[in-house]
Amino acid sequence: MYGTLPLILIVFPLLFQILLGRKAIGGDIKLKFTTVSIISLLLQVALSIIAFAIASQNLEAAFKAREFRCGMGLLGFVALSLFFTFFLLITMLIQYFIKRSYDNKH
Repeated sequence: MYGTLPLILIVFPLLFQILLGRKAIGGDIKLKFTTVSIISLLLQVALSIIAFAIASQNLEAAFKAREFRCGMGLLGFVALSLFFTFFLLITMLIQYFIKRSYDNKH
């Protein structure tokens, strides 16, 4: 479970934005689109830090008997987190333009 948990934590804000951003645009929920976007960004930052800490702890437990350990796995989590943050921002931008065109029609 600890091996996949950091990956789930990194992907969760993007899924949150896709699902609740769509509902906010359509008016199905009481939250505004900007509120959903801010929550997604804050979740991305917080959950990325938590995922990094869990991955670091897992790596430390795996190499407990050794004096030195390789940190390339942690660099991978940082890169993956930055990739999903970029993808989250692109998703927000696309949803913003959808919301703007939806508001212009109604």
